Amino acid sequence: MGSRREQQEFVRALDATGIRPVVDRRFALEELAEAFRFQERSDHFGRIGVAW
Repeated sequence: MGSRREQQEFVRALDATGIRPVVDRRFALEELAEAFRFQERSDHFGRIGVAW
């Protein structure tokens, strides 16, 4: 976690370099409980996304 300014700088750096974070899996908002269970199992590699 960081400040809003740090997040904005991070996003600019990603845009400038073309680096993209690894997204392991995406869940719908209705699957939020499953997303938390998935995270707790520590089976993921990269980010877990929730679409809302």
